[in-house]
Amino acid sequence: EASTFFFLCAVRPSHHTPPHSPSTAAMPAFAPFGSKVPFAEPGWYRGVPTPYYEQKHVNFRAKMRAWVEENLCPYVDEWDEAHSCPIEKLRKSAAEAGVLCPWAPVEMGGTPPGEGWDYFMFVIWADELARCGAGGVSVLFFITYMSLPHIIHFGSDYLKETIGRRVARGECGMAITLTEPQGGSDLANIKTTATKTADGKHYIINGVKKFITGGQCVEYFNTLVRTGKAAHGGLSMVIIPANAKGVTVTKLEAAGWWAGNTTLVKFEDVQVPVEMLIGQEGKGFEVMATVMNGERLIGCLGPLRSARMLLEESIKFARERKTFGQRLSDSQVIRHKFAQMARRCEAAQGIVEGIAYSMKCGAGAKEIGGPMALAKVEAGSALEYCAREASQILGGASFLRQGKGQLVERLAREVRVSIVGGGSEEIMLDLAMRMSKV
Repeated sequence: EASTFFFLCAVRPSHHTPPHSPSTAAMPAFAPFGSKVPFAEPGWYRGVPTPYYEQKHVNFRAKMRAWVEENLCPYVDEWDEAHSCPIEKLRKSAAEAGVLCPWAPVEMGGTPPGEGWDYFMFVIWADELARCGAGGVSVLFFITYMSLPHIIHFGSDYLKETIGRRVARGECGMAITLTEPQGGSDLANIKTTATKTADGKHYIINGVKKFITGGQCVEYFNTLVRTGKAAHGGLSMVIIPANAKGVTVTKLEAAGWWAGNTTLVKFEDVQVPVEMLIGQEGKGFEVMATVMNGERLIGCLGPLRSARMLLEESIKFARERKTFGQRLSDSQVIRHKFAQMARRCEAAQGIVEGIAYSMKCGAGAKEIGGPMALAKVEAGSALEYCAREASQILGGASFLRQGKGQLVERLAREVRVSIVGGGSEEIMLDLAMRMSKV
């Protein structure tokens, strides 16, 4: 009787929210798109009414999905095993298709959709690139966003013309060069120095940067250096040509992102013209911070898409696998695993889309910096959980770099960089509490 009572309470229409009220009637729903596996796609892909997305987003999503499925998905297994991918060719192809820098303005060589760009376009862009299934491939596209906007917003006409537009058109590549061996996320205390020559025409740069993604396949390093006093006030952003005398790039062997060539970059008496400075000297931290939340939005969407792919692979495997006379997917304990994976994906998706809406409405770093940090932790936790459960469901298949478990094996190896890269879980949690002034 009690269960019947609660059921009736749950399904009884509310007198305060009519099922056909104007607010709900106006909310669009679009035809299902993509995978038909439960929860393999975000809610609005599945036809769930959405307050965020419009027809222009549907159009852009189709464009992104088509390019990724044609140019990335069939090859990522091969590229990751080879520890390399033809990113130079792919950048040009993506630029021609309008998916390399759709977030950049036309005058800078960008290709924004005709209907206009917003943060939900950004969500789609990052999510669909991540869906290629190899973080080491997708991150080679993401590093362009992490390094180019500084020039777009603060660079001189010289930098925009000689470097910025070429990067946006896919004619060359640029990597962001922040982290140092001794500091990790402690960017305020970096040691790499840029000292002006006596005539004031050049910087002499010395230092070491570590964990630099794409270091062997770019022509420029957008580098955070110390030009003055200690802490934030003495930092500047300087563009350093990868082929400059005194630059040494060494590949680091990593657990994951094999195609992304994680590198160590050394600068030994590297001389660059002062015209390579982005913005004002001593304002590097502010310049760098302009794209930090966008970078962390990528840091949410990449793990979130990986978590969904792990859930999708698990369900597909369990539907085919028969054990003890029944399909694995018919086992209640396995179905509960699916449910726990799905709820984490759905929760993270809701948080991320809520933040994207705040950004679309004009929220700045002060308003969404803390929530964004928490969102990154939420998405990373979802990935970490889904990687373990997918490995449990696939069993031995998830241990092999071939066959049905190949994608699960690779995504499981990429968990750590997703959790630590762009700010570790501990750093993010502390940042959120400091910004909220707990």
